Amino acid sequence: MSDNWDIICVGAGSAGLPLAIRAAERGAKILQIDADNRIGGTMHWSSGQIAAAGTRLQKEAGIVDSPDEHYEDAQRVAHGNIDPTVMRLFVDNAAHTIDWMMDIGFKPAAGTPVAGEAHEAYSTRRYLWGDNAAISILDAFRPVHDKLVAEGKIDLRLEHRMTGLVTNDSGAVTGIKADTPNGEEIFHGKNVVLACGGYAAGPEMWNELNPEIPLCSHCNPYSRGDGLVAARELNAQIDGKEKFLCTFAGYLEDPNDPTSGEFLVMSPKARNIWEIFIDVNGKRFMKEDHQSIDYRERSLLKQPGMRMNIVFDEGILMNASPLTMLEPDAYKAKFGNHPNFVKSDTIEGLAKELGVPADALSTTVVDYNAAVDAKKDKEWDKFFLIRKIETGPFYGIKSMGITVLSPEGLQVDDNLRVLNTSGDAIPNLYAAGEVLGFGRTSGDAFVGGLSLTPALAFGKILGERLLSW
Repeated sequence: MSDNWDIICVGAGSAGLPLAIRAAERGAKILQIDADNRIGGTMHWSSGQIAAAGTRLQKEAGIVDSPDEHYEDAQRVAHGNIDPTVMRLFVDNAAHTIDWMMDIGFKPAAGTPVAGEAHEAYSTRRYLWGDNAAISILDAFRPVHDKLVAEGKIDLRLEHRMTGLVTNDSGAVTGIKADTPNGEEIFHGKNVVLACGGYAAGPEMWNELNPEIPLCSHCNPYSRGDGLVAARELNAQIDGKEKFLCTFAGYLEDPNDPTSGEFLVMSPKARNIWEIFIDVNGKRFMKEDHQSIDYRERSLLKQPGMRMNIVFDEGILMNASPLTMLEPDAYKAKFGNHPNFVKSDTIEGLAKELGVPADALSTTVVDYNAAVDAKKDKEWDKFFLIRKIETGPFYGIKSMGITVLSPEGLQVDDNLRVLNTSGDAIPNLYAAGEVLGFGRTSGDAFVGGLSLTPALAFGKILGERLLSW
């Protein structure tokens, strides 16, 4: 279509799709590349939770809300740690983004918006999703995007992985280098937007940037940090590692692969918590069924290696719902046949399998059983005390905090221009989505909708405004 595009968009996911659609609709010559062989990016992995203040959906439900209230509410949940520049840009544009998504086919799930569900609650009902997680959003984008590609208004190149940025003598970005099915190629453009995700599927970059945080990730396998690597060569400012928070909780399906993380069903809102959680010393360390996900996540974050062990017995195994997404028989078959799912005929044997002191675990179980008998857990105030841990075999799951998003990312200004370490904008280089870092829009907490919605909103903003700036 062109050998010098108005916009080169690196990524065809949450930020890249709205960007390409809106830019193409304005008549921009746009090249869009993605390392994957399909569009959608992290939307294939995301739960699809979004949030905005002042949406048409809220107004139809009689909900009075404003961007200022959203800003204050989100900062409350995130302990005041969201980037104020980025957050202000987001809240002022989020409602327009969701209204536009509904105009092109996105259908919110019945009963939404709500105040809270998977994360700490908002004070107002502004939190929503579709019936099919983030695929509900992708399904709205796809027909519009496909039509623009078919009409030649978006030049889409899949299986193209960016390997670097091209600059001129003055340091302005003038294009990208990419590995393609035809070998390395150079593409020239007036503006380059990095919308290529984070680095939670890139163990080498993770260990370089976050060596103190063990990696157990469940995310898009193409989130390998390509945008950060390329921007860092231009002295881009990267920060945010201190805002990491793990997800509660999961395990490595392959103990030798840090990207093989799988979730456990651990929320007391999803299932009753029959089990107890113990630390490396064989002792309980938290209220297992505390209603606050923030409490549970921070309790696990404080543990060495973000690790814990889930302990229960045969009676609980037979009566409680599975802790994994597997069918019951497949779940039960994992014990004794997987390094992270262990069992033993005795508590002492289970302690050995878990690598914790046997006397401490025995005392912990005795004390817990006494709490069940008394119907009162004086130590941790656990609510669900229906069965003792007393009938062998005894079972344990070696669990840990799981990573779904990478904490560090690119610093940007209120026009989403990438900044260097001196605080100056790198000419012609922009960024949106997870490449900004989890903490940029969520602070040090999981704030409902504030991972996915900013990516969507910032992509839309860039698609609408880039050639006007």
